[in-house]
Amino acid sequence: MSEQSRSFFGSRLIQRVILILAICAVIVPLFASKSSYAVATPRRPFPQHTQYASGTIKPNHRSQTQLDSDVKAFYDVWKSRYVVRAGTSSTGNPYYRISFGSSAPNVTVSEGQGYGMVIMALMAGYDPEAQTIFDGLWEFSRTNPSNIDSRLMGWRIPSDGSGNDSAFDGDADIAYGLILADAQWGSSGRINYASAANTVLAGVLASTIGPNSRLPMLGDWVSPNGSPHSQYTPRPSDFMPSHFRDYRAFTGNATWDTVLSKTQGVVESIQAQYSPNTGLMPDFVVQANTTPKPSPANFLESENDGNYYYNSGRVPWRLGADAVIFGDAASLRQAQKISRWIEQATGGTATNIRAGYTLNGTALPDSGYFSTFFAAPFGVAAMTVPTSQQWLNRVYDAVRGNHQDYFEDTVTLQCLLLMSGNYWSPSRSNTSPTATPRPATATPTATPRPATATTQPATATPRPATATPRPATATPIGIPAWDGNMRAYKVGDRVNYNGRIYRCLQAHTSLATWTPEAVPALWQAE
Repeated sequence: MSEQSRSFFGSRLIQRVILILAICAVIVPLFASKSSYAVATPRRPFPQHTQYASGTIKPNHRSQTQLDSDVKAFYDVWKSRYVVRAGTSSTGNPYYRISFGSSAPNVTVSEGQGYGMVIMALMAGYDPEAQTIFDGLWEFSRTNPSNIDSRLMGWRIPSDGSGNDSAFDGDADIAYGLILADAQWGSSGRINYASAANTVLAGVLASTIGPNSRLPMLGDWVSPNGSPHSQYTPRPSDFMPSHFRDYRAFTGNATWDTVLSKTQGVVESIQAQYSPNTGLMPDFVVQANTTPKPSPANFLESENDGNYYYNSGRVPWRLGADAVIFGDAASLRQAQKISRWIEQATGGTATNIRAGYTLNGTALPDSGYFSTFFAAPFGVAAMTVPTSQQWLNRVYDAVRGNHQDYFEDTVTLQCLLLMSGNYWSPSRSNTSPTATPRPATATPTATPRPATATTQPATATPRPATATPRPATATPIGIPAWDGNMRAYKVGDRVNYNGRIYRCLQAHTSLATWTPEAVPALWQAE
């Protein structure tokens, strides 16, 4: 071979080596990025078969296996229609968004993003992509912050041109989804869910909770003392009592107790003064600083702002969830009033449910059609009325395989999770969590379960979710009885429980299920 040929082949070899190195420089980081994105094993995998509060019911005409299958089938359709890949981050991780559906497939709203995060955390264990999609939903929300409080998400993507501020409900569910994720996967992976939840909740509290009213404001665009929208003009569908309880348990911030109390007070007042026979709530409320009343027409969205319409259609679900999971007496009473009325108003036929009502129970004009958005929340409320078993079964059958569009399907899926027994609270240990107790002063991680507790079968009669353990019959002098009702304990505190003295090992806020004898990580018997 000539010198010229050797030179030619030598230069070609060098070029090939350079090309290979260049390709490796591109491909290797991609593989490294994917390999570093390891999904965690779910701690509370679907199905959960949560033990709900005593005196509440589930559909009983279908087996638990069938109920689980109903949720899976509905979820599969929902995911295929509304979960959309939305690009890739600079580190190679996928973004996801929840599509607004057939009417605006290229639009995403913060409410949908929050719903999606909650659903993904609850469906982990069934869907192996759940954590990957959850992370992509969360990171998409971070690429689209509110232009007022950047800790919150802009309410509409893309913006409608009027600015991109926040909406309370979207951020409330985004924060709740992050708390669920911390309980489901822990916070030691690529995303620290606990830290992210604390950041979002700090934004929610600072920018969307009235400083004096302690009621949810419509968004971070509302001036607390403005007009016509202010801290005293809430939207009842933003009243999420079970969320507020879990925020309190997660953060230790007693402000959430006040938010819970204030929102329940508004519901109580409206039901007493404006809907004594139906229990229905208006889409918007005004004058909550004096005597709350329904808003006038076109207060914010439509002529039905003072009626039970496409905002407050979610109220029976939110109240019912709190009653079913926590057994709260106020939420139970409020949900029961709504449920008993709608069963009577429809003659017990679920498909007679109309798409909107005045507060006195008259169907709205043009509401003569069946919408799962209105029906599914009534199903959750029916879980609070033990004598309404057949009504609950009929509502369940009317929605379990009925797919309509984004809003209807996304609300219905969350209601199916509740009705099937597969919705759980991260602050309760009546399923099968495996996390260890979180000290109150530490960065929030997952919720503890009693170290000696075992999961009861799904058919067992559940204990009331808010029941406080009975104090010992003989209380040692000077040693207070243990209090399971959100009491703050510090290291060294001594309590009496069932005739024994226990010393606190970790600072924490108590829950009814974290009894001293059940959680040795928190208490030591003397």
